[in-house]
Amino acid sequence: MNLTPSRRDLLASVGTSVVTGLTGCNASDTDSATPDGGTLVTDYTAAMTRSSGERPPIVMPREDSGDAGNAAETSATPEPLSIHTIESESGAAAFEFADDATNVAAVRRLVSETAYASESVLVYQTRIGECYRLKLNYVTRDPDGDPDVDFCQVIRDAHTACERRARDHVAAFVRLPFPGSEYGGFSIGSGSSCDPIPERYRNRSESA
Repeated sequence: MNLTPSRRDLLASVGTSVVTGLTGCNASDTDSATPDGGTLVTDYTAAMTRSSGERPPIVMPREDSGDAGNAAETSATPEPLSIHTIESESGAAAFEFADDATNVAAVRRLVSETAYASESVLVYQTRIGECYRLKLNYVTRDPDGDPDVDFCQVIRDAHTACERRARDHVAAFVRLPFPGSEYGGFSIGSGSSCDPIPERYRNRSESA
């Protein structure tokens, strides 16, 4: 049965989260604030893929799990990918997608056309309400050179059939205009509203 909840009901059901990680490491939730300073990044490209049900759009690679020296542990099914950085053509070639994943051609094109000597791709996969779509709000870079990618969730078009309590998976691929070797960590934020770019970043961008 399709439901048509009010905008107030939908927005009330979405929280705000921030995920940080080190390149090559698993992510963890944190409530740390973005440090002052940094610059606004405008020369980026993004593509997204989505799937319904329990299977995420990214089939491979998956999160590392277990002890590399323990075959019994590594044989366990690893968790679906959550965040990841692609820093080379070989890393890009490792990606496989679910049969029902949408917009895969655009994602593959973004990944294959990336010049990894001077660019990198940040991948973020998460659950999302069926009545929402994920939007890339803005990208910044902190004083240490680490990227901070801010996403928000917006209600999908009115003609899109959805159920309020149903959840999909969505994966965002963001091409950054600098290689992975230039940053050792990153931060990903996701909230219920598409907040404006913080004033400190707009001011720095205008004066640069």
